[in-house]
This record gives sequence, C-alpha cells and structure tokens, in this order.
Amino acid sequence: MEFGIAAVLLTNRADWSAKQVLAKYLQRWPIETFYRDGKQYLGLDEYRMRTFESIQTHWTLVFVAYSILHLACLPPPTKAPGKRPTQLTQSIGQVCRQQSQALIEKLILFAHDCLEQGESASQVFAKLFDKQNKGVPA
Repeated sequence: MEFGIAAVLLTNRADWSAKQVLAKYLQRWPIETFYRDGKQYLGLDEYRMRTFESIQTHWTLVFVAYSILHLACLPPPTKAPGKRPTQLTQSIGQVCRQQSQALIEKLILFAHDCLEQGESASQVFAKLFDKQNKGVPA
C-alpha cells in the first residue's frame, strides 16, 4: 500500500464544504508559488526604493521576469487544436540557474575574446564594470 502526501487545510468558513475549501486553496496556490519564487529568485522583496512609482516599477519588472521564466518552464506546444500544455517541465529555479549559467558563459567568452584581441586585463575589467561604457549594460 502506498501513501501520498497529506495536507491539512484550516478555514473559518464553517459554511463551506470540503470541496469548496479545496477549490479555493487550489485557486490560491499559484499566487503562493509566485511570491515564494519571486522572493527567492527574482528579488521581489529586495528593493530599496521609497516612492510608490519606483516600487511599482520594480514589482512590474519582477512580474514580467516571472512570466517569461514561467513560459520557459512549459513544454513545447502540441499540434492538437485546442490543447494547451499545463504541466511544467522545469521549475522556476531550474530555469533561473540555466539562465545564470548561460549569462556567465557569455561573460567569460566576451572576456576571452577581448583578451585574444590584445586588450589588457585592466581594459577588460573597465569594459565589464564601468557603468559609463556604452557597450556594457548597466
């Protein structure tokens, strides 16, 4: 005999059936996972702004980044009409790690190319870390 994972759901809605409580919980779950992933991987709670507009901009960028990462977690679309993939093939964390690794790889290759072209290490560092340099994003 196999046993699954048990969960206990508590509510103050004594007028709801177990089915209604479970339905509400399942509607809420994507929100919970967004906040967990947003804080853990995307800096949702790590802003140092004071104006409402700045905080709103930060949150918007986190929402956009999460949406793009979520799309990367989905399997490729099927050819069957009207069928959309619903099960994620990867977690947000896995996609973040893949993107980080790809970015580090590009950074290393960029530095390697600069050094091969005869630039000094200090010139490469200046290119990488100088925010005034137009070729390197801030």
